[in-house]
Amino acid sequence: MSEGVLAIALIFGLPIIAILTAHHRKVLEIRYQSRANGTVLEAVDSLRKDVAELRDTSTRFDLSFDTALQRLESRVEHLEKRAISGQAASAPAEVRP
Repeated sequence: MSEGVLAIALIFGLPIIAILTAHHRKVLEIRYQSRANGTVLEAVDSLRKDVAELRDTSTRFDLSFDTALQRLESRVEHLEKRAISGQAASAPAEVRP
């Protein structure tokens, strides 16, 4: 009789153990994937922050370059006006009869 009970326990017990083991394995896989996804999300957030910093830096450099260009243009304009007025002052005045 004990052999019959043992055979029945093995026949029904082994599939149940296999189902529980497979379920536990799937749960562990899901946990591992969620951790891996968390790592990927952290990396993506870090890259977003880096891109935002680069954008801010490039904007500041662009504004600085634009300001320097405007200063140079105003200096050149001032020098041109000065050169034109210097030529007019050094040119002999026409005498009208």
